[in-house]
Amino acid sequence: MAAGLLWIAKLAIERKRPFPQPLAAPLLAYLLLSGISTALSSDPYLSWPRMKIVCLVAAGIVVAQSIARLSQVRMLVLVLLLSGLAATIFTSWQYTYGIGVEVKYIVPGADLYHAGIRPGDVITQINGRSVRTAEQLAKAVEQSPHGSVLQIKYQNWEPYQKRETFLTREQFLKSELGTPDLQFVRGRPGRAQGTLGHYVVFAEMLMQVGCLTWAMLLTTRPRQWNAKAFYAIAFLAFAAALMATQTRADIAGLVAGCCLITLLLFGRRHARFWELVGLAMLLVAATWWIYHTRRMGWISPSDDGTRFRVLMWKDGLRLIQTHPWFGVGMDTILNRWQEWNIRAYSQYGVMYHFHSDYMQIAVERGLLTLAAWLWFVVAYLVFLVRLLRGTRQHSRVATGVVAGVLAGFVGYLFPSTVQYCLGDDTLVMLLFFGFGLTVAIHRMLNDPKAIDVP
Repeated sequence: MAAGLLWIAKLAIERKRPFPQPLAAPLLAYLLLSGISTALSSDPYLSWPRMKIVCLVAAGIVVAQSIARLSQVRMLVLVLLLSGLAATIFTSWQYTYGIGVEVKYIVPGADLYHAGIRPGDVITQINGRSVRTAEQLAKAVEQSPHGSVLQIKYQNWEPYQKRETFLTREQFLKSELGTPDLQFVRGRPGRAQGTLGHYVVFAEMLMQVGCLTWAMLLTTRPRQWNAKAFYAIAFLAFAAALMATQTRADIAGLVAGCCLITLLLFGRRHARFWELVGLAMLLVAATWWIYHTRRMGWISPSDDGTRFRVLMWKDGLRLIQTHPWFGVGMDTILNRWQEWNIRAYSQYGVMYHFHSDYMQIAVERGLLTLAAWLWFVVAYLVFLVRLLRGTRQHSRVATGVVAGVLAGFVGYLFPSTVQYCLGDDTLVMLLFFGFGLTVAIHRMLNDPKAIDVP
């Protein structure tokens, strides 16, 4: 929002008009129809806050209008990849050093049990003091003053929800601390969630930056060994962290996006063959890892998550028939799910979204808004493919960025069919950040001075 206001102020001060913006028509239709649907919502006070995420498409406009040179694009991509690497380093630290102390076993009648602590919960702090091992936890409790009340911060479920409870020092010690009746192990994430707090959101981000890294690796000059080594290490780090999220759709999206770019960029059959072999090995490793950690394949009809999705999709189709044009309004289902008989909510006790961008848009904002979004998707893919052909004659950096954005967008299309990706503000920001970069590059092709990087 700050960047947008500064950009508007800059235009006013310099008395300049914005540059012509490709794909403005489908984006404007998407925004206007979403606004009309929200205005007609049965619960506008729930729907209007969601428009904040819808309007994040404007991030692409601000980025596209603000970048003047290709060297700026290269710097922004480097910062993005370095931030992604920082997240993967943090993830590896979580798996090695741990995120707290996990309760392996607790006697149901213990005071700690009555305070809400259950097996599988991870205790992270005692009175503001971080604990990572059973010894640190015992020391923090024993060194507390006699009769003091302990503030215990812990995490439960997956993705982890932060909780806290209170217990006196003596009650904690009575819970058989240091005996087989109260056992602790080092707490580690079940599924990697990095710095974003949810493994699905983290996987979506990793898939995007992984595709971009792969494209930059393929387009780097053969003798730039330092750059190639950096991109190769970064891609392996992103792929490993993505595997640790155990998110099938995003792993498939990464492989699909990278395969597409390999086919488009490589003309030599020998090089293209070995690149595809490497991606196939990644897919085989992912298949084995998903089965090893989650005991399921790529499609598992018996999985609770799959059953929840199917129920939501069936009820979604029913709601579309009764509210076809502008939908029921964003987030209104949270208040009116009983009235509309959303079976998954009552059967699973979980209030969640429709697990599909297309279903979510159609139910909440209607078929007209869905048509506008599909218009943008198709037009954007055509725009990126044409732009990729043009950049190959001007700059390797521009080609790598456009190819990476194309791969990431193709990769996004996989999880968007089974997850509500457009409901995650971080992913929407990244999607339209990439959109802004490609639109800026498109404008630079008509200005030779702007292509200042080979």
